[in-house]
Amino acid sequence: MVSVNDWQELLTVGTENEHIKISGKEKKNGEWVFKRTVNGASLEHGYPREGNEVTGWDNALRLLDGSPLSSLQLLKADPLIYPYLGAYMLTSKNIGEELLLAWSDKVLTGKNKDMVMAARWLLGSERTVILSGAGMSTESNIPDFRSSSGWWKQIDPRTVATVEALDSHYDLFQEFYATRMKALNQIEPHEGHRILAKWEENDLVQLIGTQNVDGLHFAAGSLNVQELHGSIRSIRCHDCGKEGSTEAFTSHETCSLCGGRWRPDVVLFGEMLPQEAWETTLEAIEHANLVIVIGTSMEVYPANQLPAMTSGKTVYINAETAETGAGFDLVIEGKAKKTLQNINELIEIGRRR
Repeated sequence: MVSVNDWQELLTVGTENEHIKISGKEKKNGEWVFKRTVNGASLEHGYPREGNEVTGWDNALRLLDGSPLSSLQLLKADPLIYPYLGAYMLTSKNIGEELLLAWSDKVLTGKNKDMVMAARWLLGSERTVILSGAGMSTESNIPDFRSSSGWWKQIDPRTVATVEALDSHYDLFQEFYATRMKALNQIEPHEGHRILAKWEENDLVQLIGTQNVDGLHFAAGSLNVQELHGSIRSIRCHDCGKEGSTEAFTSHETCSLCGGRWRPDVVLFGEMLPQEAWETTLEAIEHANLVIVIGTSMEVYPANQLPAMTSGKTVYINAETAETGAGFDLVIEGKAKKTLQNINELIEIGRRR
């Protein structure tokens, strides 16, 4: 048992011959006070052998600022300091990426190193863009039609989700989309969607560009969402563009203005992407420090070209990465919800600072 009058060694970093030590002492009122001691000529450059005493766990870690940590080992860390050291490692520019990964085994025990790096990049980015695809929605029980077991396996979308089907086989077109709309009424965003909304609220994400038409990002609370393929929750007249209601479409009504046919405001095969959504997303990506791509096979043109438009770092998260992850700075193989939950745990650690 450490007396309230004793200094307790909380953190020591260094080499066999030189080290920096941070010690702490709990005062009778429960407040902790900390000090730094340095042993080694090369480590003493820039500050005196003993630093001034400070209070507060975050200030204790700042006693490391200015020291040449890049080549130092984590020699000792008391569990008391782990939460604060983890936050320092994830957010401090004084901790390089190699050192972060080297120390994470002891401090961020059990955390995937790729996710640690993704969290580090996200916490340090001023402009982050998310690009999401069908794999983002499958865990809300919306089938990904490009997977081998997807619902679209039973119906070739090229024969239904087309302008030709709308013009020549409207009953089939209408039934197909009406069925999807009704199914969406039972679908809710999952925790991964809500995490992205929380990141936006905390100014960690500036824009979401999605290939999904299900509206789940908006439903989860995200505000700055660009729907690159439109939204199945919006209805318009195919002839005059008048806005309509889902009820009008599912009830086989015609446009009250021109008598035209109602359609979901989605991009059908062969149609151009919505210009405003595309240009807004492209501009955001061009100025981004970080682009995170989630749940897309990277097969759909032109959205699959977007990640290459940034000069920032890129992260690819997908259940199946294979060759599609080539060209990304970081590739994480895993389902969207669980991966985002794991990264968010690290974000919460980093935000403690």
